[in-house]
Amino acid sequence: MPTATLSFFEIPARDAGRAAEFFRAVFGWGSVEVPWAGARYVRLVPPESAEKPGGGVLERDGSGLVESLTMMVRIEGEPLEAALERIVGHGGAVALPPVQIGEWGRFARFTDPDGNSFGLWQPLGSG
Repeated sequence: MPTATLSFFEIPARDAGRAAEFFRAVFGWGSVEVPWAGARYVRLVPPESAEKPGGGVLERDGSGLVESLTMMVRIEGEPLEAALERIVGHGGAVALPPVQIGEWGRFARFTDPDGNSFGLWQPLGSG
C-alpha cells in the first residue's frame, strides 16, 4: 500500500514578504526567500518541535470551531489572549475568542491579513 504523510504547508498571500513579516512579528518565525522561476516564495521557519504534525476531521456544527481548512499553531508560555493581541496589532483578526476544549486545552481561531484561517491551540497548564 502507498504511504501518504503530512509534509508541509503553504499559505496563499498577495505579498509573500508582507505575510512572512506578519508571522515573524506575531510568532517570531524566521523566513527565507526561495529562488525559483515561479511566483515569489518565502519559506517560513518556525521553531523545531518534537510533536509530529497530525490532523483530524471536525464536523461543522455551527459552533465556530471550524469553518474551513485550518492550520493549527500551538502556543505555550503565554496566554492565548497575548498572541491574539499581536495578531490584531499586525493586521489579523480574531475569528473565535478562546474557548475551553474539555480537559485538554483552549482553542481560538484567527485570520491573517490575507484572510487565511488559523487555529491557536494551548494545552492546559502551558500558558
